[in-house]
Amino acid sequence: MNKKLSIAIVDDHSLFRKGIRSLLDEYDKLEIITEVSNGKLLLESFKIKKPDVVLLDLEMPIMDGSETASIIKLKYPEVKVIILTMHNEDGLIINLLERGVNGFLPKDTDIEIVVDAIYSVIETDYYFNDHISRTLVKKLASSKKINPSFKKSLLTERELEVVKFICKEFTNKEIAEKLFLSPRTIDTYRENILEKTGAKNTAGIVMYAIKNKIVE
Repeated sequence: MNKKLSIAIVDDHSLFRKGIRSLLDEYDKLEIITEVSNGKLLLESFKIKKPDVVLLDLEMPIMDGSETASIIKLKYPEVKVIILTMHNEDGLIINLLERGVNGFLPKDTDIEIVVDAIYSVIETDYYFNDHISRTLVKKLASSKKINPSFKKSLLTERELEVVKFICKEFTNKEIAEKLFLSPRTIDTYRENILEKTGAKNTAGIVMYAIKNKIVE
């Protein structure tokens, strides 16, 4: 990806906005074009320039994140929306996914993961972190509400075995014991699976497995 990705930060806490902006400014391929305190101001800024990705808080005055996300996805479906929030209830996440948001991150996430999520929503249209329950990921993958794109890949029989154990929420150590292998070997299999599928984390592996009918 050669061109810079344009980013909008929307949060009613000035300190948080400026903090995340300062951290993202360290990345040459990212450009912060908007930094505002509510959804109304964000949408007004679209008249000047639309961002590629919006980092959006939920609880804000004047226009909150839920309403803002709905309007963006209705009028500007090409704009990716990542929710930054301290809330992770399944009902809330499903509601926002139905509005078309592309990902979720807790506000205390390391900046490297935020950057990874930004690129993920551009490349695959989604990002879920491992804190979102596997049960919820399975519900989402089985529905028509979200249809992420993955690399076309051919997993080996052993990699498929590892994927199935991951979907059952086995740890690397437990998978190693089941397959009579070392945890380090399982680490290698997991890295290969991530590379081959284009998934970003365990939640992505589960999503991939369900979409490709590796598991139900």
